[in-house]
Amino acid sequence: MTEEKTNSKEKMTIIDLIKLQLIWYLTNFLIIFCQNYIQFELPYFNDLYQIIFKVIGRSFFISFLLYWTTIYNLSFEELGIKFKNFLEDFEIGLEFSLFLLLGIIIINLSISEKIIHPLVKISNLTELTLSLFYFGIVVISYLIPAFSKELLYRGLLFYYFKDKLGAKLGFIVSNLYYVVSYLDLRPGSIIIHLLVGIITTYLYYKTESLIASTIFQTIYQASLIVYLFSFSNWPF
Repeated sequence: MTEEKTNSKEKMTIIDLIKLQLIWYLTNFLIIFCQNYIQFELPYFNDLYQIIFKVIGRSFFISFLLYWTTIYNLSFEELGIKFKNFLEDFEIGLEFSLFLLLGIIIINLSISEKIIHPLVKISNLTELTLSLFYFGIVVISYLIPAFSKELLYRGLLFYYFKDKLGAKLGFIVSNLYYVVSYLDLRPGSIIIHLLVGIITTYLYYKTESLIASTIFQTIYQASLIVYLFSFSNWPF
């Protein structure tokens, strides 16, 4: 009876993954469309509006992904949604992220505003304190968007490729897929996306949880917004 149940369990196919990717693109298109064509007179309100709309859009996508998993009888634990070692996984993600954050702050201090367009350009202790305040707000705001990305690319796509190809080859293929899915062939963007993909996939594989990779993805996105490109000058 158990064997029959296992055999009858429907498996995801590459076509299913393509469908998910297209829905991801559609969600992002709607977010970008509203950000570009619905503007307000107050700049800071525009930034807040962009965050809120992204959170709402990605929340709907997460709901769809979780519904999708029920079709294939995938448990939340199989996807990495588990909190058994929450504090330990959180700490691992934070440790990896702090090196990234420190490096980006150093870039903010070293490069002029003609090259970067940060929310806060640090030139003294007061501006550093202000930047950390903004950073905390953006981190909280980007937890849901970052989780949606990790759930798709690590929880589902890496899970699929690892199941089909094994851990090592699945690791390589899933990261190549992650880079290609951005549809950005500039060398700098390819290198950045590849590095982020490798780190987040490693964190997911090491902890068997999405917590560490989500923390890293959140801090990565928040640090780029606050210290390098703000909301409207994101180059990739």
